[in-house]
Parts: sequence; C-alpha cells; structure tokens
Amino acid sequence: MHRPLLLCLALVAACKGQDPAPLDALEATPNTAEPTNYAPPDPIVVPVFRNPVNLPDTTLALEALQILGANVPGASTTSCNECHNLTRQQLRNWRVLSDTAMSTCLTDLAVSSPRSARYMIDCLRALPLVQTSDFQTRKLGIFAAAARLPWFTFTTWYAYGTRTTDQLVAATGMPRTGGVAVQFTQAQFDTVAEWFARGLPELDNTLPQDPAPTTCTQAVSVEVAAHVEAMKTQGWRALNKTNMMAMYGCGSATDPRQCLQSVPLGSAQPYGGGWDLPGRGQWRVLADETYRSSYWTRSSPDGRFVGHGVQNVAGSYIIDLQRGGYLIPIDVQYDPNWFPDNSGFVFQGGSNNTCAQSVLTSNPAQITMTEPECTRLSSIGLYEHVGAVAGGDYFTIDGRFVSDDGGHGLTTRDPSASFTSTAALGFTPLLYNGSRFTAKPEVTVRTAFEGDSVLSPSARLVVSRVAGPNDNQIGYVLRKVVATPSGGTYTIQVPEVARYCRSGGKPGFSYDERWMVYHHYVTNTDADAIELGFTGASDPGFAPYKTMGAANIYLLELATGNTVRITNMRPGQYALFPHFRSDGWIYAAIRHPSAGHEYMVASDAALIAEQ
Repeated sequence: MHRPLLLCLALVAACKGQDPAPLDALEATPNTAEPTNYAPPDPIVVPVFRNPVNLPDTTLALEALQILGANVPGASTTSCNECHNLTRQQLRNWRVLSDTAMSTCLTDLAVSSPRSARYMIDCLRALPLVQTSDFQTRKLGIFAAAARLPWFTFTTWYAYGTRTTDQLVAATGMPRTGGVAVQFTQAQFDTVAEWFARGLPELDNTLPQDPAPTTCTQAVSVEVAAHVEAMKTQGWRALNKTNMMAMYGCGSATDPRQCLQSVPLGSAQPYGGGWDLPGRGQWRVLADETYRSSYWTRSSPDGRFVGHGVQNVAGSYIIDLQRGGYLIPIDVQYDPNWFPDNSGFVFQGGSNNTCAQSVLTSNPAQITMTEPECTRLSSIGLYEHVGAVAGGDYFTIDGRFVSDDGGHGLTTRDPSASFTSTAALGFTPLLYNGSRFTAKPEVTVRTAFEGDSVLSPSARLVVSRVAGPNDNQIGYVLRKVVATPSGGTYTIQVPEVARYCRSGGKPGFSYDERWMVYHHYVTNTDADAIELGFTGASDPGFAPYKTMGAANIYLLELATGNTVRITNMRPGQYALFPHFRSDGWIYAAIRHPSAGHEYMVASDAALIAEQ
C-alpha cells in the first residue's frame, strides 16, 4: 500500500515553510500556561496518529463507507451522512482536502518538538500566522474525524494546552450530530484513514452511482502537481526534444520562443487587430484558407501538418506547412489526431483510419488511406483521442461526445453536455511495429455524466466535460489513468484527481502536461460581457457579439486551476479547437464566416506563461 501524492493548495501555501511566532523557549518543554485537564504520559510518548489496517481493498471500502454512513448495507445512521451527501464526488473532494492536510500541515506525525506541534496546529487556521484565527475544517479533510482522538489531544496540548484542543474540536471536529462532534473510535478512524491513504480503492464498485451533478466544486489534487513535475523529464515534450524532433519553423533555434519568427503576426493583418492580449503571447498566421473546415482541427507534434474535415470537398485536407501550405486531399471525413511521438495519425471516415507518419512525410499529392502503412482498427470509435506510454503501448480513447462545429454562423453557447449515467470510456491499446498499428482488446471504464474526453500525450491523464442541469456543462474533470497489463490487454482505473469549474469545448493538453487549452463561445450573459470589458450584456458595445457571436481561447494550468484568456476575438470571429505542438506552441483555427476565411494560427502564450 502507499500514501497518494499530496496537494499544496493556495489557501495553505502560506503556512508551508514559515514558522509561527518564535518558540525557542518551548523547545524543551510544552506550553502549560493554560489550565489543563489533560495529563500527558510521563515520560512523554506521542500517541499514534493512525494504525495501519490490513484488509483487502474491497472489504476496506465497504467498512469505511459503513462508518461514514454512506449508501451501503450496514451503514451508520448517525455519522457524516447527517450533514453530507456522501456521493463519489464528495468523497473524492474530501480526499483532495485530506491529501492537502498531510502535505502542508500534518507534516510531523512524530511531533518532534513543541515548535513542530504549534506549526501543525496553526497551519489549520484560516490565517496560520494569527494565533487567534479560526480553525477550518476544510484544512483537515477526513482527518477532522480524529480531532478528539489522542494524537490531536496530545499535539494541541504540546503546542498550546487544552483550551486550544477544545477550540479545535469545536470548530473542526466531525462528524456532528445536533451540532456536537461525535467521536470516532481509534479503530474506526484507522479504517477510514487507511482507505483514504490508499486512494479510495473500490469506491465505484462499492458505492452506488452519484445522482446527476448540479454544481461544481473546484478541487485539484497534489497528484496533478506531482504528475506535471514528472512530465518535465518523462513527458513527450522532453522526450521529443531529446530525440531531436525537428520542429516546423524553428530552423537552428533551440529556444522554442525563437521559432516561427518569420510567420506573419495576426496583429499586422487587417483582420487581426486586437487579437493579442498584453503579456499573453502573440498570434501568428500559419495559413489563410477560403474553404470551410468541419469539426475540430489538430496538428502533428512537430507542427508541420494541420488537419481537419472540410465541408466544401468530399474528403478532408491536411495542410503541409513545410511545403508552403500545400493542401493534401485525404479520403476521410473528420476527427484527426496524431500520436505524440510523430509515429502516425488517426483520421476517421475512410476505408482505413490509422496510418504511419511516413504516409505524410513522403510528400504525397493526396492520401487515399489505402497506402500499405494504413490499416483499419474497428475498435477505435469516432471522436477518438490518442496517447502513448513512453517505451510502452499506444492508446486511443473514445466515448460519449457532442459534436462541435460552431462558428460557421451565429453560435452563442458552448456545446451541450448531454452525458448520462451510462457514459463510459473505451480504451484501445495499440502496438506499432514501425510501419503499422494493430489493436489489443478494448477496455471499457464507466465515467457517468462525462464525455468529450481527451487523452493526454503520455496516456496517463484524461480530461472530460461534465454534464449539469439542462444539459449544460458545469466543468471539466481530470482523471489519472492507471493501466495495468493483464493477459493480452489491460485493466484500467481512472480515479479523479481534479475538477475545474469552467465551461468550454474540447480541450487540448500540452506535451509537458502542464497546461490545457480550450475554446469558449461568448454567451449573451453578463459574465461574458463583463469579462470582455463591458458593463454587462445590455451594454450597447456588447450588442455586436449578440448578433455575430465570437469564441475565445483560454489557457488553464492543471496544477493550480488558474485560467487566463489568451485571445480577444472581434464579433464574428471564432477562435476554436486549440491544441499544442510538442515544443509548447499553441495552434488553433479561427473561423471568420463573414469574410469567407479561416485562419490557422499559432501562439506563444504558454511559452510566455511558463517563464
């Protein structure tokens, strides 16, 4: 067993690495200035925080849920369920808070000194450096259930005396019945804490499905930050750089910020004035096309090829930027995607759907999808996304989706999110022998009320849009992909690691998996109008957006949830389908229907933001 990786949220970051008031005088002796009814052991022995519990995951999950009072047979009727809806999402949110508590506050379970004790107790306050500040339950997560148990009793006495213990229990002690904290026994807490420490295994198989979500609570597990840190050296951006992938428009430049410098700026074009936002990069125009693309646009990792369906022709186009924007007709319809190592691509709606990259790099006049390097993998469904485990198998995923082909005319809402409780993801592992791909058996994983899912380049994360009331999106959910080889395929689990309360279209991951980008259609709401600088939706200056529409692109940092808008589209201009190439440049399509043009564009916004 192992403890999951831990989160450092902004709310508690201030207390990490900062000592409270000087405690030199307390190093040798606890604070006993207050009257106390607590008699510590003599000699002082620190009580155990929690005892390991040696139960199988399935048994552990059931017993923990029974103690918490969840909707399982034999559950307590006077526990956390009296105040909380114990849904899967709620428990996962508590796990995030619990991980945070362990990584930022409860950092010395051996309580090595009064200074350490005071640091841990003060860290649980709303203002850690103010010793009269209130304690906050959210800073303890599930460990609030231990507030009356010996470890907390000892630690608060060691730091301040028992009056603080009473304050801590009164403010944070859980569960509560009639406003009074009810004490778990040590054994009950051990069981619950063990389950959380293991990462809530068997949750989905033990607790009945949540009802359809109605609200979004943003939460980001520390596992996301740890993943991003690992991807600095293990992700495909680093691997492709090590493998000396030649990036389009870079020449001999080794700093990606020096790439594409000869590509014209959008701001220099009559149609591109105002696209850029101060400090958020510059948009450059890779290609100016007069056809109408269909659905999403995606590009090869090296940035050379840009593909999408096309309404004006029977098939699709792949733009070869290296050949001056040469249009390669391809006998498919939609849904292009590239494997992160540039080994091949998937494009749906033709006789075959998966080809090696050599089909493109041979400079073809057209692609029929009958080339020897192409094959049909019937298990890969529409709306697929692809990734690859470094040194391992390739993966595709597909599942429930909502078609998004906006911006050809007035579009004033994000795609609906009509995903139901039966929604699921299909993972298809692939083998590549250097010229052709072959599929292993598909693995299906339930992801209720989620769809439009996107796999990260490393195949270790998946992000989906989450359904809310009236088929409106209420956020994005980020899941970790745990794929374990099993026979000729895999067993796959997808525990939730973050939830972002944003609305938009299908996102794209960066190749270092630090960022994701997505587009959002400007709606006729005060919130969108105010974000664009107007007083509200009734502001006369906002009126053109109501009649012509627009869409903008947003950059979201996965480890923090911080989000910024990186385009400023004029009314009637739709910046859509953003995605990354390997070195950190963002590509996107801009539909400008009144002008009869579509622009393929590139931005260095993420490269600027990572400085």
